[in-house]
Amino acid sequence: MQTLKQQTIDAISKLPDMAGIDDIAAVLRSVIKEKKTTESPPDVSCFDLMNDYSGCIRGPEDLSSNKSYMDGYGK
Repeated sequence: MQTLKQQTIDAISKLPDMAGIDDIAAVLRSVIKEKKTTESPPDVSCFDLMNDYSGCIRGPEDLSSNKSYMDGYGK
């Protein structure tokens, strides 16, 4: 697998000698876009995403402490 630098050099070297800065910029954008679409996203669980927020909401310690919370469940 080529590095991003090598992919960019290869793509730019294929341009004609009279290529302008706009042509080079277009090649750079296409290499970066291709790189973004071929990268796999990191494996992240819901726990990893919400880890900073765990325990930040205060509520009753146990739902069974107030019997009205349990109305309609199990009967």
